[in-house]
Amino acid sequence: MTAPALAAKDFAVAPAPIWRLLWLWVPMLAVAAVIVATTLQSAQRTPHELGLTLPFLAVLTAVLSAAFFRRRIHLQGRELEVVSTFYRKRVAVDALQLDQARVVDLAEHGSLKPVVKTNGYGMPGFLSGHYRMRDRRKAFCLLTDASRVLYLPLRDGSVLVISPEKPRELLAALQALAAPGRTH
Repeated sequence: MTAPALAAKDFAVAPAPIWRLLWLWVPMLAVAAVIVATTLQSAQRTPHELGLTLPFLAVLTAVLSAAFFRRRIHLQGRELEVVSTFYRKRVAVDALQLDQARVVDLAEHGSLKPVVKTNGYGMPGFLSGHYRMRDRRKAFCLLTDASRVLYLPLRDGSVLVISPEKPRELLAALQALAAPGRTH
């Protein structure tokens, strides 16, 4: 007799305030203003150049803004999938060191905060992608709320640092999956 298939479940990501996009929109508007000003003041440039540059900036801003809202934490079978902006990380539940996992507030546990972006998308209060921790370990991050972070060490030495809306619920679901087949 085969084991029943494990149900898939999505866990809500802690919301990130939309005003954080101002960290993207204000610099893009400033760049557009500088481009318009320099194009109109330069005798070597024509206003037609704006017909290419400004739409490009608008599309780039739209793509980066849309990516900001692409966030998902999904548990299917014995695999955790974290999707964040342009990045995705899939981890087998068996690869997690759940005995060392914990829910933390990064304001109180600054040593667990990612410090160096290696390949990510970030702005104040929002981190997505690949980072390095203070101790140089690799981390995959989806941080939208630093006050409720699920810190998940992996057996390969890296970590997942994510912000589910209910981190204890996700941790309990992971522990329940690992408990019956736990060999470590």
